[in-house]
Amino acid sequence: MRVFTSLALLVCVSGVGRVTAIGQQTPIPPPPTNLPSHPFFIKKTWTIGGVGNWDYMTIDPTARELFIAHGPTVQVVDVDSGTVVGTVRGFQQAHAVVLGRDGTQGYATDGQAALVRIFDRRSFKVVANIPTGPAPRSMVFESSSGLLFVIGAQPSSREEPKRARTGAAARIANATPHGAESSVTVIDVEHRAALAELVIPGDLGFAQSDGDGRVYVTVRDRNQIIRLDAQAIGNVLHRILGASAKTMPLPNPVNATAGTPRIPVLNWFSDGAKTPPVEALPYALNLGSICEGPRALAIDANHSRLFAACSNFRMVVLDPQTGGIISALPIGPGPDAIVYDANRGLIFTANGAGDGSVTIIRQDVTDTYSVTQTLPTRQHARTLAIDPSSGNVYLTSIISGAGMNTPMTNGRPAPLKVSPIDSSFQVLVVGN
Repeated sequence: MRVFTSLALLVCVSGVGRVTAIGQQTPIPPPPTNLPSHPFFIKKTWTIGGVGNWDYMTIDPTARELFIAHGPTVQVVDVDSGTVVGTVRGFQQAHAVVLGRDGTQGYATDGQAALVRIFDRRSFKVVANIPTGPAPRSMVFESSSGLLFVIGAQPSSREEPKRARTGAAARIANATPHGAESSVTVIDVEHRAALAELVIPGDLGFAQSDGDGRVYVTVRDRNQIIRLDAQAIGNVLHRILGASAKTMPLPNPVNATAGTPRIPVLNWFSDGAKTPPVEALPYALNLGSICEGPRALAIDANHSRLFAACSNFRMVVLDPQTGGIISALPIGPGPDAIVYDANRGLIFTANGAGDGSVTIIRQDVTDTYSVTQTLPTRQHARTLAIDPSSGNVYLTSIISGAGMNTPMTNGRPAPLKVSPIDSSFQVLVVGN
């Protein structure tokens, strides 16, 4: 016998809240009063099964398919029927999915294997592997440069020993104290080749592109967002690495990486003669104590605004040109994803800690924001994706349970051990 936990779901709890004082120290979630005229609620729950932990997901609104990185697979769900229509297998741990613009290919990070796996979206078979830096998780495709930026953990190797920093590199490095470092693997999508693994200071997290040549990445341990100029980085890498940068596709692209050219590892701040010009270096946008441990990021490209979900129960609105903080609003704990619905002027944060919730923020006019609803969801429902055509939001979660048939110990029942039930993995469909 197994008893299940976290089965009760409230349909919705809402409220209106507005933060105008940026210096507020203790944000309080909006009270459950004054429901909006059309509140969001959990419309459907699809149980899709599968095993293992899960991470980011993305949607193709044209094909009507939702791609979910789930354990050793990427599950593909038809959002009209709620059924699994395909499974990409062969991962050690899938983390993030990016879809190619031509509709035929997808890219997924495999954290434990240190690979980006390319898969065919018709057959759902892996067709190529591209080596990356260690533990790749988030990634983003920058369309104007044709480059894929893959964010990974602290690099485990160096191409050259560290040298003294000089010039612009020294000024930027000194602005961010020495500590954790992360890797950014830059991939030439057309040639299916990793150009280089860049070593960048800080614990890098989620990445987003503004569609105009700039990539933004959260830096969790420094309360920062860094801005990367994709075209400048691409130009410098091709100049530094020359013809060897565009390596040939892997000889056995599905199974083998042995014998392939080693990815150049460039410490972006201390490689001496290889230090790039200042325009190719990361530019840090400091968030300060108002946004501690930024975890997730979304972009309003039309109004040039960044939305960062922070670990201290806040979402901040940032001007990426000046670095100025426009507004700060209260959200729930544990947000791993945030999305912006440009068609409806809404922002959603997936707060997976505690009992789980989604905070819904309205963008009334440029630079005017208010919390309109806090919707209870499920524990661990920490990532989400949005269908821009319907406005539906998709979250994933799992039910936990405890076995009741444990033997007695000294005449007393053994303590219950609660664990996730793999077959209960599900998609929550939120809409209004």
